[in-house]
Amino acid sequence: MGTEKCPFCGQEIDAAAVKCFFCGAKLDEESVEKRLEQLHLQESARRVHRPLALAVVVVAILIYLVLFHGAPVKKRLTAIRGSPESPTVRLDAKVIFAGARFIISNNDPFDWENVKLEVSSAAFEEPFGLNVARIPAGQTHTVDAAEFHNKDGAPFNPLSMKLQRFRIRGDTPGGQSGSYLAGED
Repeated sequence: MGTEKCPFCGQEIDAAAVKCFFCGAKLDEESVEKRLEQLHLQESARRVHRPLALAVVVVAILIYLVLFHGAPVKKRLTAIRGSPESPTVRLDAKVIFAGARFIISNNDPFDWENVKLEVSSAAFEEPFGLNVARIPAGQTHTVDAAEFHNKDGAPFNPLSMKLQRFRIRGDTPGGQSGSYLAGED
């Protein structure tokens, strides 16, 4: 007489046993056959769920990387023409929003002084602002999005707030005001 494993609990039992000494399960042919069928179905389900679970995890990681840690997606903000506030001087600027920072190019042949940068979000009525003393002619100025704050002191968060408008206001030579407005349609 030999031993074999109980198909229900996995313990070593006598091969001629009709009932498991450890778990009490009946070891007749019908019971054993049902148990083997259950085990087969469970194993088949695991095989199906593992690739599905792995695919879900991979997709979730990809979404996370794209939204939060992927290479910043650069968006060029296009100038809005015909804004209701016609500036004395329209500043020649180019603004690129690169994920968590703004790259501002002064394409004018003169410096912008006492510059006020503003970011607007559809979710907030008040813009988020930042003052910069000077942006030299022909230079680029990089600003992190978190440097912009609203009047309550809250920072602009590009992960939870959708950028709507970007405004530049500043003084030009000769004491004139200059303005630039860009946004997404």
